[in-house]
This record gives sequence, structure tokens and C-alpha cells, in this order.
Amino acid sequence: MTIRSAGRHRKSNPARRSQPGSRRWVAMLVPMLAVTTVTTVVGAVSMASAADNPNPTVIVGGDPQGLAVDADGKHAYVASYADNALRVIDTNTKRVVGSIHVGANPLGVAVDPDSRHAFVTNFSENSVSVIDTGSGKLIKNVPVGDNPASVAVFPRGHYALVTNFYAHTVSVINSATLAVVGTVPVGISPDGVAIDPKGELAYVANSGSNTVSVIDVKNQKLVRTITVGRAPQKVAIDPDGKHIYVTNFGDNTVSVIDAPAQLDLAYVQSLLKLKVNNTIPVGINPRGLAVDPDSHHAFVVNTGEDTMSVIDTENSALINTAYVGFSPDQVAVGPDSTAYITSRGDGTVTVIRPS
Repeated sequence: MTIRSAGRHRKSNPARRSQPGSRRWVAMLVPMLAVTTVTTVVGAVSMASAADNPNPTVIVGGDPQGLAVDADGKHAYVASYADNALRVIDTNTKRVVGSIHVGANPLGVAVDPDSRHAFVTNFSENSVSVIDTGSGKLIKNVPVGDNPASVAVFPRGHYALVTNFYAHTVSVINSATLAVVGTVPVGISPDGVAIDPKGELAYVANSGSNTVSVIDVKNQKLVRTITVGRAPQKVAIDPDGKHIYVTNFGDNTVSVIDAPAQLDLAYVQSLLKLKVNNTIPVGINPRGLAVDPDSHHAFVVNTGEDTMSVIDTENSALINTAYVGFSPDQVAVGPDSTAYITSRGDGTVTVIRPS
């Protein structure tokens, strides 16, 4: 992947670096009222600020946040927080080709490759919108807990997990029946969630308690709590499930949790082997996170300096930093290793293709 290294750092916003106990940590999940207002034409390709961001960008508008790419890599789905919409990007033309109305203030997005359903968390409506990606139609709004933030799906197990930020719980949705079948208490203000490749364990970043909760998905119960860095935000897992990556917004690092190849969920001593093995310094206020299984790279969005860090997952080394859009938030990787990064400050999605 060819990316231009960042040569300077933007000064961080002190409000973004408040103590973990402060309500200001929650600001990453609500509109940033202080960002510069920009006039956008949805669907256009923008080359603005090319000196800092040399990569093509797609204007989506409406405070874009969470996003996901479908299994064939043809479309990216972006939550437009301010417009209560799910934007659909044609990844070939890099144009917005659709906009689907969802609930109030959508944040997280996940796509189930089997059912071809997109799950969208509606932060201010306490629901998850389920979209048929083939027809672009809303199928159902599923009620969940207070202020749902992120969602992860596991197709073979027919479930989707949703973090409820103010309820301090995770809702388990049966993705076949589209009904909530369980609720698991976790840490304070859960944000990111990821499910291991086997579908056995889910990892939840608790931004208010500086921990990661480990959930036995089959039995819907908490089995382990791991201390990580300050204000953890998002979670991603490598394809073999051996390493779990967590962005720590409050101390500008990524925690790497090791997971043994064989875990006996019935024994505490086995679960204790799940622990932080490494901490990698990255940019200012890391938030979004994605792992590309083909390139063996982890992509980390640094909200406080408008950059994306690239980590080699084979040796946990930081190998590059690139400029992206203004006030970037989330990242998703397509099957061709193309990275897509949402930027709240300028209403764009940056596209970085592999070399």
C-alpha cells in the first residue's frame, strides 16, 4: 500500500484529552459542534486539502462516522449521523449512489455477508436499523439498549452484537429472526465490539472504565475483564484470532491482547491467558481501527491529528503514518485491501488503495 507519510502534527484539542471520568470522553459519540462548517455536494469526489491528504475523497456530508464494506467490495456503507441516513458508495466510481433513511443519529455499521443485511446503530433512538443491501430498503428497526454505539456480526452463528453506551450492556440480536435474544452487562460506556473468527468470544472496549470485556457469545455471559489504556474506543481482531487490537484514545496507544490458540472457556486459569502483551504508541487520540488480513496491517485513525497510523501486525511495529481528512473517525477495509476513512470535520470518506 502506497501512502504519503505525515510530516507534521496538528495541535490537539484539549477538550479531547480530558480525564477518563469526565463526560467529555462522550463527545466522540456526539456531533462535534466546534468543527468548521462546510458546504458539501453529496456524492462528489473532492481533492480539497491535497497538500495534507493526497488521496481521493468522496463527499458524503452529514457528519459521517461508522462504515463497512460489503463482502465483494463493490459498496461501502457510511452512517451519516446528522442526516439520519446510510450513504451507499460505489467503490469503483467513488461516488455516492444511494441514501437510505434510518433512525436518529446513526453511528455504527456492520454488513452480514450471508444475509446481505446491513445493521446500523441509531444512537439517539435506541434501535438498530436492518437494511436489505440488495434492494436498499429498511427491513426493521430493532429496539436495543440506551444509546447503541457499535455493532458486529457473526454470520455462521446468526447473531449481531450491539454495544449500548449509556446502558453499559451489550444486546445480542438473532440476525435471522431480527429479535434481541439476550443482554450482557459489561463495563462503563462500551463502544467498540469485535467477534473472534470462531464466533466464540466477543471483545468490547469500555471507554469509561479503561477495560475490555470478554463475552462468551454462545452462553451470553461475561467471562473476563482486561485492563487496557485510557478511554479505549474500538476493537479489531486478526484473522487467526490470536491478537486483539484496541485503540486507547486517552493515551495515544494501541493495546495488543494475546489470545492462546486453545482456550477452555470453562476454566478461569485458561481465560487468564487472555492479557495485554504489547502497547504500541500511535498518533494523537486514536479512535477508528481495522485489520486487513491480506496485507497484515492494522489501520488506526488518529482523530486528534488528522492522520492514520499503519501497524505491521506480524511484528507489532508502526510502519507509516498518512494524512487523511479533517477530524477523521472510523476506518474499514475492503477485500482488495483498500482502506476507507470517514472524516467528520469535512464530511468525506478518504480512499487509500493498495499499491
